[in-house]
Amino acid sequence: MENGITKKQSAVLQGVAIWMMVYHHLYSFAVEYDSLLPFLQADAAQRIAWFCKLCVGIFAFVSGYGMYHVMDRQTRGRFFGRLLAEYRCALVRILKLYGKLWTVLLIYMGIVFGILGLPFDPSQLPGNLTALNPTYNGAWWYVEQYAKMLLVLPFLDLLLTRFDQPEERRRKRVFYLTLALLGTGAVLVGRLWWPGLWNVILAVKSGLRLSFLLIFVVGYLAARFALYQRVDRALRRRGSWLPVCVAAVLVGIVIALRVMLATDAAYAKLDFLFAPLLAYGLVTLLSHIPPLCSFLAWWGHQSTYIWLVHGFLYGWLYFFIKPLVRLDIGVYLVVILASAAVSLLLRALGSLPGRWHGRRRKT
Repeated sequence: MENGITKKQSAVLQGVAIWMMVYHHLYSFAVEYDSLLPFLQADAAQRIAWFCKLCVGIFAFVSGYGMYHVMDRQTRGRFFGRLLAEYRCALVRILKLYGKLWTVLLIYMGIVFGILGLPFDPSQLPGNLTALNPTYNGAWWYVEQYAKMLLVLPFLDLLLTRFDQPEERRRKRVFYLTLALLGTGAVLVGRLWWPGLWNVILAVKSGLRLSFLLIFVVGYLAARFALYQRVDRALRRRGSWLPVCVAAVLVGIVIALRVMLATDAAYAKLDFLFAPLLAYGLVTLLSHIPPLCSFLAWWGHQSTYIWLVHGFLYGWLYFFIKPLVRLDIGVYLVVILASAAVSLLLRALGSLPGRWHGRRRKT
């Protein structure tokens, strides 16, 4: 951790998170099954699945951590010029994710409505295209959340960025003071005189999913202020073995507390604390097991497409196999392996235009 979380370590964390996500979605309602894993009772399997909801926190934390470094590479210029540059950067990444979503959506619609001939409801298409109301796959809700986090990021980044020129510092102060006054005024007007505006404000607050936005911000701040590096250096001064011991204790405490505190499958109130602590513990421990790091990093590279497609697989399995067989470890492995296979196919499909363009340039 001398240099913070590297790209490979980010992939490792995403690999851990995607295994947790599939488990979470399969077993969050485990008590509905008559039999389950041979070594777990249904209630225990369900509690572990509720803990695995922390996968969303890990993804949000890693995104915030990585986006700090992306924004830090932007050209240092004037305040509004850099604001526009950072928004262009954020929008490119948002559109890249939506491109993957639309690829999956197009294939899904071709199979379900074209090949299988199921009835198509045009009114559901906008909600699925934008992920604002993803009726085809409930796991897509995080696409909207990711977009919102990246749209907030330039404001956060420039709020903490120093500008050399006095004029730019003045523009920064005026900009954020204006935003604060407008926000405060809207809240007061909506709360006291305009119920319709107040309802809009409440809807925006609910749609932001502040618990996950906070985790994203914590990841950004952890990278900006090099928190992991500072903690690692402080621990190593007292012994080279101490970071590993602390990491093991942290992982154990986070798992125990998260399992005890989770009241349902959607619990995420304290994940802004749990996600960074678990990330530090996992990265520190797994760095001593290179083969496992490589294995998880591979899964991390597949994680976006696995997230986008696994909902179809576990949904179909849940519907078809529940009356017939028990939901055991074999079904879990089938879902995640099948999702990985589809991910590889989609990544290969996505790389075809680049390969074709490269061949044309050579010829």
